[in-house]
Amino acid sequence: MSRPRNGRRLLVYGGVAAVLVAAVVLLTVTRWSSPVDRARAIPSPPAAQARAVPPGFADPATPDVDVRDWRWTGFHGVRLPYSSSDGPRVVAGDRAYGFAPTPAGALLAALHLGMRASPRWGPAVFEPTITEQFTGPETSALLRAVRASYDSVRAVAGVADGEPIGRAYVVVESFRWQAYIPGLAIVDVVVAGPGRDSTTVRAAMRMQVLWRDGDWRVVAPPGGDWARTSAVVTDATGYTRFPASAR
Repeated sequence: MSRPRNGRRLLVYGGVAAVLVAAVVLLTVTRWSSPVDRARAIPSPPAAQARAVPPGFADPATPDVDVRDWRWTGFHGVRLPYSSSDGPRVVAGDRAYGFAPTPAGALLAALHLGMRASPRWGPAVFEPTITEQFTGPETSALLRAVRASYDSVRAVAGVADGEPIGRAYVVVESFRWQAYIPGLAIVDVVVAGPGRDSTTVRAAMRMQVLWRDGDWRVVAPPGGDWARTSAVVTDATGYTRFPASAR
C-alpha cells in the first residue's frame, strides 16, 4: 500500500480531532493512502513478517470458527469477545491472557492483544502488553511508536502523563483468514469508527500471531508501523461479520 500523498490523518481517538481506524493496533496513529489506493486489497505480509513463517505455510487454510456463542463485553467503549473454551482465561485489570492453541484462540488473541496495545489506555496497559505479549524484531520499534502516539495525543487532550486518554468509539466488525497452521495464524480484522462529516470509516489490519511459551503472541509489524499492514475497506465481500452482540 503506497504512502499517503496528502498526509491526511484520521485519529481513532474519538473526540480528539477525527478518527483513525487502524485496524489492531487497531487504535494507533497511522496514515491512509490516496482515494485511488484505498480500494486496493491489503498486500501480502511484508518480507519482515514472512521470515517468521515456517515451511508449509503456503497452504491457504481457512479454519471454520463459530463466533455465535462468544460473549461480548465492553472494554473502555469497545466490545470485545470472550469464549469459555478458547479464552482469554485470565483477565486481570486491563490485561488478558490464556488463549487456546486453536484458530478461535488465535483470533481472540489478535483482537484482545491488538486492542490492548493501543496508546488509548495509557502506558500501564500498552507497555506490558507489547513487551510481554508481542514478539518479533520490530517489537521495540512498535513500543516506541505507540509511546510517541500516546504522548502526542495526551498533550492535545490535556491528559497527565501515565493516565488513560479515554474511551474509544469503534466497533470490531468482521474478520477474514489469510492462512492458518498449528502455531501460526494470519487474519485480517476490520474495525469501523466515525470519520469526517459523520461518515463511517472501515479499515482492516493484517495481524500475524505465533504460539510461543504456552500462549499466542502478536508479531509486531515491520518498522513498528501498523500502516504497512493496514488498508481502508470499501468492499466487505469475503469477510465474516461478528454477530450483532458485538455492536
